[in-house]
Amino acid sequence: MNKIITAVAALLTAGLAPITTAAPAPVQDTRLQLTVERTESGPGTVAVVWLDCPGSGRPAHPHRAGACADLEAAAGDFDRLPGRDTAVCSNETVTITVTADGTYHGRAVRWEHTYATDCERQLATGDVFEF
Repeated sequence: MNKIITAVAALLTAGLAPITTAAPAPVQDTRLQLTVERTESGPGTVAVVWLDCPGSGRPAHPHRAGACADLEAAAGDFDRLPGRDTAVCSNETVTITVTADGTYHGRAVRWEHTYATDCERQLATGDVFEF
């Protein structure tokens, strides 16, 4: 009887594969080149910065944490950025064109928008284009 129990136990043990859980798929990083172009009545000035979420360690966006949080809140949709409720504004009328090119969680992004004033840009985009 012991031989039968031992044989059955051996068969049961051999047939059991270790139980494993699948590792979650790695979250793909966000890497965007952002530009802000200020144009009056002639050649404009352009500022360029990289937004890496999570940070890559290379020189990058001066408000990276806030910009990444804003982008996550909008699920990568620049038209849905939370923006801000207040902004520091001047009476200066300067057209501002902002662009974003790169990837958001592995998805290609190419976005551009022109604002009538810098104040309008600040209210609409929050930290994302604040550099």
